[in-house]
Amino acid sequence: MKYPLFLFILCLIPLFPACHHASSEPPVLIRQHYVLTGPNHCDTTTNKGVDVTVNYFLLKEDSRGAHTINDSLRRLAVGSITGWLDSTTLAPHLNAQSNLATAATLFAADYETMISDMGGMGGCWELKMQADTLYTSAKALTVRMETYAYTGGAHPNSNRALYMFDRETGHTLSMTDLVSDTTALLDVVERAFRRQQEIRPHTNLEEHGYFLRDGRFFLPANIGLSRAGMVFCYNPYEIAAYAVGPIEVTVPYAQLSGILRSDGPL
Repeated sequence: MKYPLFLFILCLIPLFPACHHASSEPPVLIRQHYVLTGPNHCDTTTNKGVDVTVNYFLLKEDSRGAHTINDSLRRLAVGSITGWLDSTTLAPHLNAQSNLATAATLFAADYETMISDMGGMGGCWELKMQADTLYTSAKALTVRMETYAYTGGAHPNSNRALYMFDRETGHTLSMTDLVSDTTALLDVVERAFRRQQEIRPHTNLEEHGYFLRDGRFFLPANIGLSRAGMVFCYNPYEIAAYAVGPIEVTVPYAQLSGILRSDGPL
């Protein structure tokens, strides 16, 4: 009577390594595409209306980590729109933080309010977000989200955001999850920044028009992993004027020896 149970367990054994190994494969992406349609859509003839386009992805993998990451990606996709709305606009609409269509409709309503308040306004409003993978490994995933927005004014706004996820848990990773010595990292990144911007060591960065914090170099808000190394992205106005555009510095992993955690997600 014991043999059937033994054979059943024996047959299950090969399945466990297979399930564990599946997460080490590059994730399969399910592309998501949203476009605002309807009467508020930008009319190129009259040059009035609103364009909203959101392109992102979800992970096809059926695991706890993938489900958690997908929840985050959905929130980030909607947040690329709601980030342009004030709390007063959002408050009456409870599903605006989780529904792309609702968020886009509110963005279009803001445009109509602006036209009404200003007695007419030329030009369409435009909001575009594109998300893709920057890096994947058995342990980690880096997502790059680029947002372009024009809501009137002298020029559009652009923003590049990097998000790192632990593929097993789905939780976001912070710099301290990767780095054991942030002081040493700061020195390495500053040297790489100066090389890229062609500024000599010890030259005053502020005299070259860069924005520092209390006169000191700093790490950007957006940090991620790539195949080539750690990526440090400074958005417009973060360390330089808008006209300079985003500054993205990549530090090869070979230069981060002793700085990266040995138990990190690489």
